[in-house]
Amino acid sequence: MAEPDARGPGRDGRDEFDDIVSRLDLDLPFPAEADEPDPAPVEEPAEPEPFELDDEPDPVDEQFYRRVDPGPGRPMHRGRAVAWGGLVGSPLLLMFASLAGQWLSSPVLLGAALTFVASAIYLIAQLPEHGPSQRDWPDDGAAL
Repeated sequence: MAEPDARGPGRDGRDEFDDIVSRLDLDLPFPAEADEPDPAPVEEPAEPEPFELDDEPDPVDEQFYRRVDPGPGRPMHRGRAVAWGGLVGSPLLLMFASLAGQWLSSPVLLGAALTFVASAIYLIAQLPEHGPSQRDWPDDGAAL
């Protein structure tokens, strides 16, 4: 007669799991139900004390804040206006031409692409520098 598989049932039809379960002591006593304490008398909530609203912030909260006044606005000169026109106008030209169903020639497409790239480079080159000459240097964080 062949030996039973270690994972399968033995001669009496019990497998290894049944042997493990049979050795467990599952007669666990449950804790006795404790008597519930008498509920405490419910007190009415006291009226909250009035307080004054203070519009002045605490000086402790603002000790790390440094107010920086905005610099003067940069006037729009002709070069920047033309660059913005090229940056926005080139994609608009292509979009309206495709919506109208017009085929643009290769030189027009190349000119629109070069105008877009040149305008973007010009505007990036015109960005202000943040260096030691600025009074808020090295803070080059967000500017509102």
